[in-house]
Amino acid sequence: MSDLRQLYYFNPGHENAILNSSPYYMAPANVVTMQNDLQYLPVWYANPQDVILVDKHLSDDFLHFLAINEVSMAQCITKKDLSTDKRTYQTHLWGISPQGIHKLEEVKRDTGSNLIVPEWNPRLTELSSRKTAQQCLSYLITTISGISSDIKPQFFYDLESLEEEVRQTPYQLLAKAPFSSSGRGLLWLPVEGLTRTERQILHGILKKQGSVSIEKALNKQLDFAMEFISGKSGSVEFTGYSLFETNNKGAYLGNYLGCQQHLADKITNFIHLDLLNKIQNELIEYFTQHFSPHYQGCIGVDMMVYEENGQYLLHPCVEINVRDNMGLIALHLSQNYLDKNTTGSFYIDFSPRTGEIFRKHQQMVEDYPPIISDKKFKKGYFSLCPVTADTKYRAYILLDTI
Repeated sequence: MSDLRQLYYFNPGHENAILNSSPYYMAPANVVTMQNDLQYLPVWYANPQDVILVDKHLSDDFLHFLAINEVSMAQCITKKDLSTDKRTYQTHLWGISPQGIHKLEEVKRDTGSNLIVPEWNPRLTELSSRKTAQQCLSYLITTISGISSDIKPQFFYDLESLEEEVRQTPYQLLAKAPFSSSGRGLLWLPVEGLTRTERQILHGILKKQGSVSIEKALNKQLDFAMEFISGKSGSVEFTGYSLFETNNKGAYLGNYLGCQQHLADKITNFIHLDLLNKIQNELIEYFTQHFSPHYQGCIGVDMMVYEENGQYLLHPCVEINVRDNMGLIALHLSQNYLDKNTTGSFYIDFSPRTGEIFRKHQQMVEDYPPIISDKKFKKGYFSLCPVTADTKYRAYILLDTI
């Protein structure tokens, strides 16, 4: 997106930061913990000449392991380093928000560094909402045959009309907060009607976000995404598929790792390649018109294969992530760091109990020692960020050869 070196900054939870709209927004404690524990993640998808803004440098042990195996990656840089670094950097946020921009402006002011910080575009609020995903889905339903209109979400603005919809619908519905992602903000609604608990949750979403989206709950068979890049020139390019896992509540667990052909084969076991190519081309058209004038960066479109009446069908736009995402990391790991004969998974793991993640990490190092050959990960376990006794979140890969 730029000829300049880029400075990356990991700021998860940007949908809520956009919803809040304040430069001084304070993220929930769990998001702050995730940001601290996983702040090094951009080293795995940034270019080697770029830098990652972190609170402190990677540990010597972590760097030594990578060095002896000749694994190259972007370098980490602290605010102290920036104060003496005279180079100019184009800044790259995980997700653009007023809070993220304010953070980088503070860093620029405090260090006197040459940072090019993006300006906030209010259109990004609209683009980051599930309402835009609904509009995009409507476009795909209209332009491509074979996509059911039954999967289109409806938005409700008061609890009474929402509850009436639940009463009149003979099948299960799924409620979603307009500003949420990665399986958060989801609520499965009972067919027999809302309980007091659901009413309280929905009332809270309506009060905070103004609306709730309701859609048909589907018999999911496979989660995957298409990843796109909106470039500075206004062009939009498809960069690859990502295949991911969720738990029974829809929350993100991890991504499949492997070459693009393996991912495509898994998807085309259910959905014909011609339909996937049509979806890809129409999304490029849609994003070129509606996104690229206002946003440069990654656009991830979550999709779903579901089963209905003995047929496998495609939901081509479950949500749109207008930011970097874990699928992007998985894509870069597969392309740049994995042996061509290696497959595996990339996981995000969390435990609120101090020391538990560290114990799991130590056990997996022992059970699945990492094997690196010709500068590529080939087999075993490797944590993508340092793990200490205080770590609550970890990002790791677990690999095997084909």
